[in-house]
Amino acid sequence: MFQAIGKEIITKLNASTDFTSANGSNKVFPVIIPQGIVYPSTTFEIMNVSNFLSKGSSLNSCDVSIRIACFADSYLTTYNQAKAVVEALDLFEVSYTEDGVTYTAKFRFETLDDEYFKNAEKFYKNVIFNCLIIKN
Repeated sequence: MFQAIGKEIITKLNASTDFTSANGSNKVFPVIIPQGIVYPSTTFEIMNVSNFLSKGSSLNSCDVSIRIACFADSYLTTYNQAKAVVEALDLFEVSYTEDGVTYTAKFRFETLDDEYFKNAEKFYKNVIFNCLIIKN
């Protein structure tokens, strides 16, 4: 179920003109940015899964926190990346099928914070979303 969520995030962000203008195309990665990728780039990470199993070991719904981290050489670029992420994903709803089961995922923006990697001299913003996943 979570692999499909990652694919939906990548598809939605790469379909956003504002996002690809700020981030570049095909530069959204799970958890880490591969070596050799030129900034700006973006990662996503699934965190804090709650209510994963219900009675009878079948999933009816769960809450997931998703961190989208936007990395760039300048603060302004990370601002534009993060703004485009929020515009693309806030209140986004998608249905998908994984392992023969259909789910609906509903995204909601929660928080944003600034960071700076001193060693790598890169700015980044963490954009956190809540995602409610419901078994259809």
